[in-house]
Amino acid sequence: MREEIKDANIIVIKVGTSLLVSPETGIEEAVISQLASVLSELIAIGKKPILVSSGAVGAGITQLGEVSKQTAAAVGQGLVTSRYEAAFKQQDQTIAQLLLSREVLEFPKSRHAFVQTLQELLEHGILPIINENDAVTVDEEGHLAKFEDNDELSLLVAEVIEADLLIMLSDVNGLYSDNPAVNEQATMFRHLSEIDQRLLEEADSNIGNLSRGGIRSKLKTATGALTANISMVLANGKSPKVLLDILAGREVGTLFKK
Repeated sequence: MREEIKDANIIVIKVGTSLLVSPETGIEEAVISQLASVLSELIAIGKKPILVSSGAVGAGITQLGEVSKQTAAAVGQGLVTSRYEAAFKQQDQTIAQLLLSREVLEFPKSRHAFVQTLQELLEHGILPIINENDAVTVDEEGHLAKFEDNDELSLLVAEVIEADLLIMLSDVNGLYSDNPAVNEQATMFRHLSEIDQRLLEEADSNIGNLSRGGIRSKLKTATGALTANISMVLANGKSPKVLLDILAGREVGTLFKK
């Protein structure tokens, strides 16, 4: 099953806030630098990665302190983007930023325009970097119309672009039979072809101070990926070079595939 991953062409890669922002020190420059190096290398060999990047709200909060998430996102998005621009400039790689709200993917005309834009960027060897437009995302009644989190957003992007592979980079090595932090006997699943209700119910929903997702969110995303027949890998992204191992077909993280 891992051998098939080698042939993946369009690859959606989601990077969580826990990897990009430290509550103590702010934006993790080294992680962004490694991401830039690895993703540029993938593009150079003909792959078509799409990066779904969290971190805007977290970066804004570490900069400003206790403010609304909208204000934190407005400030943090610029902070994160500037780091990406500097890192990819070192690799001579062009990037493009796309900020999405839910209605863009819900309405056929805007969804079609989004897909066309993505396809053209990929054909020109440009890396799309996608995040939710947290600062201004509202519905017609003025209520926040947010994606549940960027895990959901990455799945929706993978579906509309018909990606070959979805990679979720987090601060966990993969999916375990139990929380390895409290149960030393917990074992990591190498491959799952379905997600049963027990796994969802027992999944730890704890999240970090700057994050919106968690392992339960990853399982919901995996369920959606399996339904859409999109292979998904959950792996530890503290060193983004893990992407090269995943795409080489090595047994890294947990593979969700029918």
